[in-house]
Amino acid sequence: MFFHDLRLERELKIEKRIDADTDHELHMHDLLEINVLLENDAEFRLLHRSFSGQAGDVFLFRPYEPHYNLAVRREKPIHWLMVLFSPSIVRMIPYGYQLLYPFYTAAATPHIPAASPYARAIHAAAAAAYEEQEKGLPGWESKQFMHFVDILVSAYRYTLEQARSDGDVEIDAGIVSAVEYILRHITEDIDVQHLIDLYGRGKTYFYSTFKQAVGVTPNRFIHRLRMQIAMHLLKTTDKSVTDIAFDCGYHSIHYFNKHFKEYRQVSPREYRNQTRREGAANVAGGGR
Repeated sequence: MFFHDLRLERELKIEKRIDADTDHELHMHDLLEINVLLENDAEFRLLHRSFSGQAGDVFLFRPYEPHYNLAVRREKPIHWLMVLFSPSIVRMIPYGYQLLYPFYTAAATPHIPAASPYARAIHAAAAAAYEEQEKGLPGWESKQFMHFVDILVSAYRYTLEQARSDGDVEIDAGIVSAVEYILRHITEDIDVQHLIDLYGRGKTYFYSTFKQAVGVTPNRFIHRLRMQIAMHLLKTTDKSVTDIAFDCGYHSIHYFNKHFKEYRQVSPREYRNQTRREGAANVAGGGR
């Protein structure tokens, strides 16, 4: 598995890709990713499971989630539209952080089948966004952003509808609001008691409902997101470990180091040195 350090000149990038690989090492990155399969059968492989894909299917990948898109048959390479974006882009959308819920909730499946009207809507919006980019007419960035919002809304509505129809998980609007609040304030002091008070149902009920929907407790969710930010800053900046700890919302370097080691099994300094050695080796070897 390898970390793919994807640098975006803008907060949104849309590419048309073709690949004939039937096996490949998994990779991960710090961006959110949406793939719209255009042609031929695919295997969308994650660390512990995989999904079969057909033309028109849509797949969502979380930040730092190991994955790779593979062709089922080498003689039939897969064609897909890849939408990459930074979570920060949703700050420009009213209630935009709610739209990231499909990427962070345990209730969401990463696979939206082609038969779903939501997949068809995402397919049409992604194609239109890519076409705007290719034509490059005046104002294309604004038009592309409008199509991108359509993509996020369709994915969000699909997630809510599936959770409700399954019956096993009821998406709670209060939990969606809590996730939105955490995402919006992740580098600030977050008082979980404030979230409980806003939820209005008591601590035990809030914790159990949050964990059922997101997969982890609120505290672990906060630390996990902060660790993702820390990994990115350690890899891409020369900031001191102390400054990064503060940038991620920690007031104690000891507390930051403790959580980072639990998350990555190495200290922040060891992680930075490790990624730099790997980067230097890739440069010396010609890269990918």
